[in-house]
Amino acid sequence: MSQTSKEKRLQHKFLNQDIRLRALKKQLVYYKEITETVREPFLILNNNLEVVTANNSFYKKFKVKRNETEGRKIYDLGNSQWDSLDLRTLLENILPTKRILNNYSITHNFPNIGTRTILLNARQIDSKQLILLAMEDVTDQWKLKEDMAEMTESLIEQRDRLQGLNNSKDEFISLASHQLRTPATAVKQYTGMLIHGYGGKLTKKQLVMLGVAYKNNERQLEIVEDLLRVAQVDAGKVYLDKTVCDIEKLISDAIDNQSLLFESRKQKIIFQKPNSPMKATIDINLILMVIENILDNAAQYSKEGDDINITVKKAGPNIAITIKDEGVGIAKKDMTKLFKKFSRVDNPMSASVKGTGLSLYWAKKVLKLHNAKIKVYSEEKKGTKFEIILPINDIH
Repeated sequence: MSQTSKEKRLQHKFLNQDIRLRALKKQLVYYKEITETVREPFLILNNNLEVVTANNSFYKKFKVKRNETEGRKIYDLGNSQWDSLDLRTLLENILPTKRILNNYSITHNFPNIGTRTILLNARQIDSKQLILLAMEDVTDQWKLKEDMAEMTESLIEQRDRLQGLNNSKDEFISLASHQLRTPATAVKQYTGMLIHGYGGKLTKKQLVMLGVAYKNNERQLEIVEDLLRVAQVDAGKVYLDKTVCDIEKLISDAIDNQSLLFESRKQKIIFQKPNSPMKATIDINLILMVIENILDNAAQYSKEGDDINITVKKAGPNIAITIKDEGVGIAKKDMTKLFKKFSRVDNPMSASVKGTGLSLYWAKKVLKLHNAKIKVYSEEKKGTKFEIILPINDIH
């Protein structure tokens, strides 16, 4: 081959290299302009992993100068914080093959800024000539995530501990109630036998004393039953036995069961019966007890001679049962106490009304099992209205 031919080939080779170099510089200027618009720190590396350029965010974030960065290998930057075996493997072995590096984290005590966790994302471009390396400081986000995880774990532990205490409390109430009911039932039986003369004739004074004992024992049994019902509903041991029920008859039965109480207080129940039959699929015994509880409250917190009004009407896919009294009413500040366990509202009649503060709590729980709701409207000295919204459900 002649000298002229060799020269031409060399010239052609140098020309091609020069063209590629100019193209690369042109692309580098283009990438630099783009990186300056990026808010996160950003590096452009060559295929020897030397820093070609960095954006202003990089210099600002890591508090380094341009002459300390450009032209140096990434592993030599700062105090060699980027020189880790994992990062070398990713940049030198994995990146050239896959050309993409996603979410690699490095935690280091950087000079000037302290310990930070940096998330790296890299792309290899231009036939492996350049590497774009983006950096995101995720220290605060990761710390927040760790703190939230710790807080969640702590809350779960507290919940489990409270649940355990609550279960123990329910077990204690249930056990204690059972143990109290047995002797109280025996006292009721034998006191009743004495009153009816099975132990011989008693004087009038003795009968009065036994009557007081019998009445207070009945009150004790009522308290025990309240505790048992609440313990069962809190423990999830109340199971519904649903059947189709005529709501008008159910309310009439509740009124009949409370008739002695109304008569003793000279109170009148005004029941506006529906024009047509209204039926719902419910646990009859439980809903009957709910209505009786509300009627009992209405009677006890109303004066002698007051009326209590009951209405039943259709409300879309539900039946609305309204029980309204003319009693002392409830102050606005006390409305939130109504359905809380062992909570009683202070009013002019609360001292004379005996109760555990459990009946409305239990009633709401039972209604919730029926997917029903209970609403209360009240004003001091103007009475109270309870409204039960009871789903009709499917009737077969």
